[in-house]
Amino acid sequence: MKKSILFTILALELTGCAFVPSQLGSALIQQNKEAITATELMPRRIGKACGHNLLGIIAAGDISIEKAKSNGQIRKVATVDKEIFSNLGVYSKVCTIVTGE
Repeated sequence: MKKSILFTILALELTGCAFVPSQLGSALIQQNKEAITATELMPRRIGKACGHNLLGIIAAGDISIEKAKSNGQIRKVATVDKEIFSNLGVYSKVCTIVTGE
């Protein structure tokens, strides 16, 4: 009984939807993606929208560009960036960062 519960938990953890492949391995991952330039505007404001995942089972948050724009009160987008953090697939956090005016 204990083995089947352990196997189920392990299988669920390995199928987490916020898993990020990396050359660093899967123990502790923190990646900051290079910004994608949308326009030539000077970024005056920053908006951030984050989503969280626990054990690949419980997910919460909105990581859309629209949510990040709303959070930073941005009308014209200068750049869009991603920030990713994962710890053994137990806890993962993905953020969308938008700059603009």
